This record gives sequence, C-alpha cells and structure tokens, in this order.
Amino acid sequence: MKQYKPLIDDWQAFKHACKRPALSTVRKNSIRAGKNFEERLKERFDEVEQSGWNSEVFRLNGEKTPGKSMMHWLGEYYVQEESASLPVQALNPEKDERILDMCAAPGGKTTQIASKIENNGEIAANDKSSQRLKSLHANIYRTGSASVSVTNYDGRRIPEDRKYDRILLDAPCTGEGDRARRKFEPADQYEKEDLSKLQKQLGEKAETLLKEGGKMVYSTCTINPQENEEVVEYLLENTGLQLEKIEMNPDHKKGVKSFEGNQYGQEMNKTVRIYPHHFESGVIYVAKFRK
Repeated sequence: MKQYKPLIDDWQAFKHACKRPALSTVRKNSIRAGKNFEERLKERFDEVEQSGWNSEVFRLNGEKTPGKSMMHWLGEYYVQEESASLPVQALNPEKDERILDMCAAPGGKTTQIASKIENNGEIAANDKSSQRLKSLHANIYRTGSASVSVTNYDGRRIPEDRKYDRILLDAPCTGEGDRARRKFEPADQYEKEDLSKLQKQLGEKAETLLKEGGKMVYSTCTINPQENEEVVEYLLENTGLQLEKIEMNPDHKKGVKSFEGNQYGQEMNKTVRIYPHHFESGVIYVAKFRK
C-alpha cells in the first residue's frame, strides 16, 4: 500500500485505521422501519450514534452482530458500511423515476434506492452473476423493495430499448479497501488493468442507457487511480458525460489530478475519495456525471 502514500491525506491515520475493524453501521429502511425506529434501535444496542452526514445511517459502537437482530430480519434496517451509502446519496434518486443499478448484487445500494424513493418508481437491478442473484433476491424480499425488478445480463450487454433517468454503476473492482484491512497490500497490476478496461466498457454502456439530462454515479471500493480517476477521464473524453460536483460533506479527500506521471485533469476535484480514517468506515471512490 505504500505506493499509494501520495494519494492519502494522512498516511499515519490511514495505517492505524486499517488495523482496526470498521464500525458496525446500519441503514434505516424507510419501507419497513416501524414507529420509533431510533428509540427501538437504542433499546436493542448499547451505543447508537446517528451519522453526521447521512441521517439514515446509524453507528453501533462496539456491536459485532447487527445482522442477528429481529429488526434486521424484519427488514427495518440493512447492515451497510457508512461509506457504502455515499454513491446512492450522490445519485439522489427521486420518486417516479426509472433507475438502473448495473451491478446490483448483493443489493445494499439497490435497496437503498428503493428506500429513498419509498417504492414510488421503477428500479432495474442487474447483475451478471446468477449465483449472486440469490442474495439480491433475498435482500429485496426482506426489505420489501417491491419497486425492484431483477435482470441477469452482462452489464455490457444490457438491451438499449429502455432509457433511464438515473444509473448507478458500482463497478466490479480490485477491492483494495478490503485488502488494506486484511493484508495491507495493493492489487496485482494485471488485475487492475483488466478491471479498468471492464469499468470503461461498463461506463460507455451506461451512457447509452441514460436519458438526455440523466444522472449517473460511478463508484468503486478501491484505491488505485487506474480504476478511479483514469476511468472517469476516459468517460469524459469518449462519451457525452460531464462531471458534476458531489454536493455533500462527509470527511473526504478530493479525487487526484495526477499519479505516477499520469495526468487526470482539474475536474477530478469534483470526485470524492473516502478512506478508513475519515469516519472509521471503508474505502470508496465516487464520481457523478450528467448526460
């Protein structure tokens, strides 16, 4: 990971945060959450703290098994890293829209979209892996996300007969955020190159599926710029997409303009990088586009 030191705002804080487990956090599901949700959450768990930037997310300090409670099984909340809620917050879906989640399984962000629009809209949740669709279906059912339909396409082959108001491309990636906590090693260069190519292809496809004026969010849970800023720069140069600034204020670092001799441009400061030391959560990179 040391090669990424120039990308990280506080290297020592980053290293120390990677040695600690991420905080347990849950996201309120507005579809199923009953009355007095927060009060009942505090009765069930000892230390509950609401996120400072996403009112739907609650930190359960010291809790290790939030997935075993009845509130979870009833779909009142979804166990999700605080940082992982950022892409849908940036997408900002609205009621009565047609929305596509291109790489949806296991469904954390799909069900977050359904919760935000309170099932008033149309959500297509796609995933290439038929095996991973099992968890996607299970989470849709548990959370009561009736506005969601599921498809099983390679994201690059999704039919173009329907256009979408908003698209989430939470792309397959090398997952260096998780690697940082497990063994503090970067991904293999060949893996980064292969996935960067796939991410660019998925981004190009997303642009063809997006309505004029529509919004798209691209996100990964990895650190290297090949899968982040390089993909964004490629899409700016090769599609009709334009970057928009992400208007929210969790602690973060702006996207990088250059790394190891590669230039990505001034607009990368409109994108967001989240590291574990920012609020004891996972790595996430987020960029927002408009067609």
